[in-house]
Amino acid sequence: MPSTTSITAGGKKCKPFLLRVMVFSPESGYKFTIEVQKACNTKNEPVWKLLFDLFKKIDSEFVEIISVEFVAGDPNDIKKIAAITDEGMKKGQVRAFRDDVYPLVKPFGDSGKKPTPEEKKKIDETMKKAINS
Repeated sequence: MPSTTSITAGGKKCKPFLLRVMVFSPESGYKFTIEVQKACNTKNEPVWKLLFDLFKKIDSEFVEIISVEFVAGDPNDIKKIAAITDEGMKKGQVRAFRDDVYPLVKPFGDSGKKPTPEEKKKIDETMKKAINS
C-alpha cells in the first residue's frame, strides 16, 4: 500500500477513536459488545456511532454473526453516546440492549437473513430507545 499524507487546515480538529464499553453474555453461547466510535467526516467534524456486535460460540470460539451500526444524527443521541465515553453505560441502557436490542437482532444473526426496510426501522428505533434509556 502506498504512503499517504493528509493535511487539515483551519481550527477544527476531530480526533477519531473507538472505545469498547461493554461485553455482555445474555445467554449461554452468545455474547455482544457495545462500542462507541467517534469518526471524522470530510469537513473534519465528529460523527458519533454506537456499534452493537453479536457473537455466537461455534466450536470453541466466538464468531461475529451480526453487526449493527447506529449513527447519531439527533443532538440528544450524540450527547448520550458521547456521555458513554465518560460515564460508562447506565443500568437502563444495559437493560435495554440486553432485553430489547439483543432479542430483536439475534434472529438475523442466526439465520443470516437481511432485515426488511420495516425491520431495519424497528432496529433503528430500538437502538435509539436503548441509547436514551
